[in-house]
Formats: sequence, C-alpha cells, structure tokens
Amino acid sequence: MILNPLNPRFKIFSKMLFPLLFFAIFLLQMENLLAQTEIEAKISKGAIKYIEAVDIAVIDFTPKDSTFTSQITQVVKDDLNYSLYFRVAKIDTFVMTILGNDLYNMDGWYQLGVQYLLDGSIQVEEGKLKATLNLADVLRKKVIRTFEVKGEVGNLRALAHAIADEVVLDFTGQKGIFSTQIAYVNWTGGNKEIYLCDYDGYNHRPLTKDLSLNLSPVWSPTGVQLIYTSYKRHNVDLWIMDMNTKQSKIFTSFPGLNSAAAWSSTGENIAVTLTKDGNAEIYIVNTEGKVIRRLTFGRAIDSSPTWSPNGKEIAFTSDRSGYPQIFVMDTDGANVRRLTYVDDQADSPCWSPRGDRIAFVIRSGMRFNVYTMDVTGENLNRLTFEGSNENPHWSPDGLHIVFSSNRTGKYQVYTMNWDGANQKMLTREEENYNPSWSPRF
Repeated sequence: MILNPLNPRFKIFSKMLFPLLFFAIFLLQMENLLAQTEIEAKISKGAIKYIEAVDIAVIDFTPKDSTFTSQITQVVKDDLNYSLYFRVAKIDTFVMTILGNDLYNMDGWYQLGVQYLLDGSIQVEEGKLKATLNLADVLRKKVIRTFEVKGEVGNLRALAHAIADEVVLDFTGQKGIFSTQIAYVNWTGGNKEIYLCDYDGYNHRPLTKDLSLNLSPVWSPTGVQLIYTSYKRHNVDLWIMDMNTKQSKIFTSFPGLNSAAAWSSTGENIAVTLTKDGNAEIYIVNTEGKVIRRLTFGRAIDSSPTWSPNGKEIAFTSDRSGYPQIFVMDTDGANVRRLTYVDDQADSPCWSPRGDRIAFVIRSGMRFNVYTMDVTGENLNRLTFEGSNENPHWSPDGLHIVFSSNRTGKYQVYTMNWDGANQKMLTREEENYNPSWSPRF
C-alpha cells in the first residue's frame, strides 16, 4: 500500500505509526543502555559508594584447541575480575552438572546466579588476529551485543586487554583500564632509568637509556607525552618525551631544582616545583615550559602539586606548619587551607580522577604508609601495613592505586584496589619505584 500524505487515512495511520516507531527506537536504546545501567546504578560518577559486581561467565573462545586462544580467554577473565565491576564465574565440575554439560544453558546459568555470558571466536586474517565476541543476557536469553576486536599475532595480551576494555565500556560507558601502562623508575647498577610495563605487570621494557638518574615520570592527559626529572645535564631538569617517537627534549632547566611536574586535566598547564627564586615553590608553566605564574610564596618548602580533576584546585605538600602536611589552594594560589593534621610527615598527594579522594603517604617512624582521605581532609583511611610504602598514583578509573613498597626488602611496584584490598606486586628484579599510571589511550 502506498500512503499518500494528503489522504485523510494517512493522518490516522501516522497517529498509530509514529508512537510505534518511537517506542521501537526507545526499546533499541534501552537494549544498548541496559548493561550500562546494571552497574551505573551501583556506583556514582564521582565518589565511590559501593560496587555490586555483575556476575559474568566467559566461555572459552574458539578454537578451543589453540594455545593462543586459551591464553587470550584467561587474560580476559583476569581483567574482568580485576576491574571490580565483574565476578567471573568459575566453570568447574559442579557448574557443568547444573548446566548439563551445555555451556549455553541459559536456565542453568540463571540458576547459578550468572547474569551475562561472553563467548567468541578468534582467527588469523591477513597476518592479524580478529576476535568476534558475543555478549548475551542470561535472563532474556539473547545476545545483546556482537563486536570485533583486532590485534597483532605477536601480542596476544594486547588483544585480550582490548576485548575486556570493550566489555567494561558496555557496562559503564567508559573503556576499561586494561590497555593502560605504568611508567616507573628502575634502579640498576647506579643508574636510574624510566621503564614501562602493562597495567598487570607484564611486558617490562626500558623507556630511557641515559646512563644517568631519571626520576618521577608523569603522563600527559592524552598519554602522548611523559615528563620526568633527569640529572643527565648535571642539573635537576625536567625533560619531556614524545611517546610516539620516544624522543626527549628539555622542558624546564631553570637554575636549581626543576621537579614534581603535574599536568592539569586539560593538558594546557603543568604545575612544577622550582627553586629558581631561592626556595622550593610551586609554579604554573605552559606546555612549552614557560612560567605563567607563581602560586606559593614564603620560606616554607612547597612541593608535590596535584590537580583536582575539574582544574580548579591544587593539593600540595608544605612544611609551613612545621612538619610537611597536605594543603590545597585554588589554581591562582589563593584560598590556601590545610587538609592533614598528623603528628608526623604527610607527603606525595595524588588527586583521584573521580574527584572524591586524595591518596598520600604518612610517615610513622622510619616508614611511610599509603592513606586516602576525602578532599576536605576527613575520613582518613590507611591502606598499607607492611614495609615502607610510597608514591601512590591513581588508575584512570579511580578504582585502583599503584605505589612502591620495600616490604620484601627492595622497593618494587604494586597495585591495590581503592580501599587497599588485592595488593599485587608488578615488578620483581632490581629496585623499582616512583610509578605513574597512564591515562586510557
């Protein structure tokens, strides 16, 4: 039937058709948002209240007899478990009894409390890996998303991380942190070089080979650049590296100390600690290393700046009250107020990307421990209890912290959940410290 807009019947039909079309579009939108709502209802965009993980089963990717396929499946499971958004079901004898040896038995999975299934196949096409994944809703007994991820044959873990990133994206609206990297300082044979590893501690490799002392790496918000402190020109200078070319150049080289760089969330400004005017003070410089303004004044040592995610405030360390404590100020240097009132030294603040907490360290005797607090200085929470623990830095999702600890005798890099749970060693050889977690690339 051809509908003529001038025909009176068309008006009657359109009154019926358009609501139906609107409802159909609404259902499609709800289909896409359902998984995201599953978690977003349980964790706010800002402050972490609590997370009720979603139960998911990951069925071995096919072909099952392939070594690389089984490795990719396991890495995806490990990533999803680490995220805090998911509990990955173990497929054991008891589970198979309930499923009747049918891994796609939706009624059985529902009986086991599993809400979603992820399965897929992996093949080699034109020298590259291609993974085709299906995410199914157990209750509705249907696939709610099919997607593809491609990767290099020689980097199976990267493909697995990309798959897990996409699953987290479906449930939260943001990709996971599994393709991120951690920069840190490796101390070997008197030299300190900047190294990189994957978020889970795999794929360690050197970033600098200066045969000098390189310290305190910090990522730009896009991950395209990395600023670090280096003594390679016999002064404490800040250098900046292009992460695509791995080429470095001087960023700031004022007389005296150039250190403790911290990028603003927009990437337009960097807070640094300089002694060019005779005392350790905090300055704002642009992306060319030119001073825009000085923020602190006085005889106190002011250092270790960290930006709030909204770019309106900077937390920092100052000994203006005697022992070093954590303070916060507006980005023009005004409205300075003290956050910590501990009996010993408080240092190394790092503002969570969620904006709700600041991680930092408190010294007790000869050791440091990692704490978090609200941005008001309230609700102090101690996270570490073994050895000396330093240099806390948040993951880009604000749910994990990387730090260094000498609990085994030498400093190594560790990660933990935002509440101190699940502490995991990432490095094991020589000494490694000063970690910095990259943004999502």
